[in-house]
Amino acid sequence: MSTTAEGPPSAPPVAPAPAGPSPAGPATRVGAPRLPVTGPAAVLPEQRGPRRSTTVLHPEVVAHVADTLAEGRGVLVVGDAGTGKTAAVTQALAALRARLEVRVVTISGASARDGLPLAPLEPLLHDGAASFGSFAGTLRAVSDGLARRGDGRTLVLRVEDAHLLDDGSARALDWLVRQDDVLVVATVRRSWSARAPWAALWRDDTVERVDLPALTWEGAERWLTDELGGPVTVDTVHRLWSMCGGNVFHLRESVLEARTAGTLARRAGVWVWHGRARTGSRLLELAEQDVSRLGEPARAALEVCAVAGPVPLDTLLDLVPDAAVEALTLAGAVTVTTAATPSGGATRVVDVAHASYADAVRARTPVSRQRALLERALAAPVLPGVAPASLVRSVTLALGLGLDVPMARVREAAAAAFPVSLTDAVVGLADGALAGAGRSVLERVELHVLRAEGAQHEGDHAGADRDLLRAHALLAGLDAADPAVLALLLQVAERRALVAQYHRGDVDEAVRLLAAAAAAGDVARPGAADPWWRAEADVARLVRLAWAGRFPEVLDAAVARLDGGTHPARRVALVPPTAIGLADRGEVARAAALCRRYGDVASAHDGEHRWGRGEVLVATFLVLLWLGDVPAVHAAAAPNPTGAPYALDWATTHAARGLAGIADGSWTAARAQLASANARFAVSDVVGIARYTLVAEAVAAAACGDAAAARDLLQRSAQAPVASSAAVEGDLRVRRLDALAWLRDRSLREEALATARWARERGAARIELEALHRVLDAARRDGLPAEERLLERVRALRTVCEGPRAAALVGHAAAVATGDADVVRIAERELNRCGLWLPPVGPPTTLTAREREIASLAAGGMTSRAIAHRLTLSTRTVDSHLSRVFGKLGVHSREELATLLR
Repeated sequence: MSTTAEGPPSAPPVAPAPAGPSPAGPATRVGAPRLPVTGPAAVLPEQRGPRRSTTVLHPEVVAHVADTLAEGRGVLVVGDAGTGKTAAVTQALAALRARLEVRVVTISGASARDGLPLAPLEPLLHDGAASFGSFAGTLRAVSDGLARRGDGRTLVLRVEDAHLLDDGSARALDWLVRQDDVLVVATVRRSWSARAPWAALWRDDTVERVDLPALTWEGAERWLTDELGGPVTVDTVHRLWSMCGGNVFHLRESVLEARTAGTLARRAGVWVWHGRARTGSRLLELAEQDVSRLGEPARAALEVCAVAGPVPLDTLLDLVPDAAVEALTLAGAVTVTTAATPSGGATRVVDVAHASYADAVRARTPVSRQRALLERALAAPVLPGVAPASLVRSVTLALGLGLDVPMARVREAAAAAFPVSLTDAVVGLADGALAGAGRSVLERVELHVLRAEGAQHEGDHAGADRDLLRAHALLAGLDAADPAVLALLLQVAERRALVAQYHRGDVDEAVRLLAAAAAAGDVARPGAADPWWRAEADVARLVRLAWAGRFPEVLDAAVARLDGGTHPARRVALVPPTAIGLADRGEVARAAALCRRYGDVASAHDGEHRWGRGEVLVATFLVLLWLGDVPAVHAAAAPNPTGAPYALDWATTHAARGLAGIADGSWTAARAQLASANARFAVSDVVGIARYTLVAEAVAAAACGDAAAARDLLQRSAQAPVASSAAVEGDLRVRRLDALAWLRDRSLREEALATARWARERGAARIELEALHRVLDAARRDGLPAEERLLERVRALRTVCEGPRAAALVGHAAAVATGDADVVRIAERELNRCGLWLPPVGPPTTLTAREREIASLAAGGMTSRAIAHRLTLSTRTVDSHLSRVFGKLGVHSREELATLLR
């Protein structure tokens, strides 16, 4: 046991944490977020020297605690384990020392000894002999010792893990605080905050209570970015945040374990997760220590949660006494949340606080006990959306123990795994289910298809192929006249077609596979009055051809199919490529209406087409972008990653943020987001969209002034597989033109004319309009007059193309024809509002990437305050950048800047 007395202000301001890990975890320090680090010059965390954190997860709490202590009031900092209580107090005391002459003395409840009252206070005693056998004497000795330590300065007693103090120490601390003998700042677990003496101190207004929330998703993203020294993909943040349960200490340990195991690695400057998660040995040791301190009833209750969780509280209380659940809650080993029931009501659900507790408990639990608990859990209904990782864990464990897990429960576990990016767990579920005996042939087929889907998302395309071929072989021996068999034939054919198209680049093979499945139904059920399989196969065929970009031959048929003829859930998959095709044709408003209509359908039939809702969301975002509705683009750009109840490839979130950044002219932010998307796609690009995101990143890189990187990205895009990017080929070509414009490439005009011809042949009026606009703008930059025939064609296309962006393009083209710089500048600002930012006219300047970004926004008419808000800077920083820009360019006002750059 040791007490740390901090020295004068010149001494190091942070008191070291008590030796050894406490149940609440050691001090957690959080550094200031950095700008994204990319490229070969990025410094890995292990290459950096020691650094002291300058901010914490809850800066507002730090300020409030410091202010309260400065006013002479004690503070009780309340929060769950690992929420950053220690870090907040450390930072608050540092801030307090900057304002006052203080001396801090630290004790810890973790130093309490079993059977030895007042042990945590022992280092504070001035005269130990005077305190023996007398509680009052102990209080006098502690008070005297604290007075002597104060040395005339304000004395602050810092109490870490105050909830672990024995009753005597807690009573003594309560008395000292109420006598104003000491100014206290104590950290307490939330589960203990309603107990004596902490609740009474707060209720009597003796101390101020400050509550710390659990780690948010946004907080985890900031923490990871700083801890790893660079950007982290959204799916990686989502997985780690879900694993840590809001606990920063567990997050830190999980990151360390993942880096050691290689499942978290840096790719092209971005941190990406790939592989299966596991509990590290250090977290497991701490969990085992916590479990060993529990009484037998509490351990029995924890067994139920660890093996069969999540468990409804009513069910758990049928098995264990109330006191056992309360003990687990106080220890922070479980969480209790409210969940909706299938009947529309609500129930309380208990689950382990972290996977380490589940692993530690299962290691102690006999197999017979585990089997009994799991058999009971398998008979209970699943609560949708509740603790998906625990559900997956319990079903996987049941399969591993050889229990007869119903196929419905395997489906439920898989459905819970996909939305939280646990695709590796889906593969494990299917492995376990296939290893058991007693599965029907149809169930085995379904499991092979499920494992193939998980393997695809893990980047194992060869494994997916093997599973699908095995499923097809199993079905070959069955009677296709059975509707269940025929439905699986179609499902296998669809999945095989997807693999053929996206990973072998053979859309014709994909169509043949679907035609063969339909023909099998025709043979098995000749003359059927309702050949439903034929309609479903046709929808699947249209989906494949539309994603292949064959809009001239399929678009009208796809629109007709969306009006009926098959189950709505089947039609959801056809909506995204059809909306893209309609938008290319110029019917952007119609495409947006289609996405809105089927967004509700996709939500209602999420169980039948798990990826439908996410796909429609992505299509909606793109259509709004092409429409020119930038505010709506931002509303759709960032789906909530803190618990979305639908499956989504989270890399598309980076892509959406990057494209939204381009629409804002926020080049640095756009480039960072698109780089993260491409780092993720380099590991696993399920549908093959990297060709598009690479060319989008090239635009941002070129606008940032990094010509070499932009050209490299264009080259990589040209070499990437076409896959589903064929559906956005038109927009891809337009973005390539924009990259060439920022690069001042002499081939821009000819390539833009070629793109216009390509679009006209396909009936893609919107793409033709964009391309012809770039031709006219390139002529202006070269000092050439606008060609009247091109202007006439642009005006004609306006009658076909819908939306404010089309109107802005035509208006800008007309302004260019006038040759009036002021008219052009006004028209260009309208383009900015619709999401298009053109490069400046004239030779390249020597501006930095950030200066060019801010100058471009200022030239577009934005105020410094608006620029600061968009780029997350201070207004003073923006003005400083603009001052340097003015000096470099020799201008004296924003108007002159706009004239020069535009």
